[in-house]
Amino acid sequence: MFSLAQRGNTLFAFLVSVLFCVLGAVALSGPVLLASAPVGPPHIDVAKVLVKQGRRGGYYDYSQPVTEMAFVHFNMVADLTPHWNWNTKMLFVYVVAEYSTPAHPTNQVVIWDDLITAKEDAEIDLRNQLSEYMTSDMGNKLAGIQANLSLHWNIMPHVGILTKERSGSVPLVFPKVTK
Repeated sequence: MFSLAQRGNTLFAFLVSVLFCVLGAVALSGPVLLASAPVGPPHIDVAKVLVKQGRRGGYYDYSQPVTEMAFVHFNMVADLTPHWNWNTKMLFVYVVAEYSTPAHPTNQVVIWDDLITAKEDAEIDLRNQLSEYMTSDMGNKLAGIQANLSLHWNIMPHVGILTKERSGSVPLVFPKVTK
């Protein structure tokens, strides 16, 4: 009556349809589980900030102008374990310094980041952590600028949409240039 190829095609189409429905249910349930997760605000405080003059590319890269560069030492305690469920693949966590200048009203600079791939690593406790990336401005001036440090994280699911959250805001003032 029906050939083996037709029966195989029917079975394969049924399995793909079931798989699509299961993945759709997983993708829809992920944001619901994350919305119900209670997350306490992280504790961030600034330990020390140094502003020095230098060149972005390298010390002897004379094609780059001399600019003020900031190095931030900070402490942070955050518990992101409530964001882990059966659909969470990893968390991308980063600390952002946000400030404004007359030329650019909105500036955001990432000073530290990390990939968290296991629930056990989602409890972050950093003491006197030096910023991974130097902070510099397009106007080559940082001294005296007031900024805010905040913790941001992206939740990367196995199936579904990427969600982005942020929490905490700590004031930071870039001091005068030190030699």
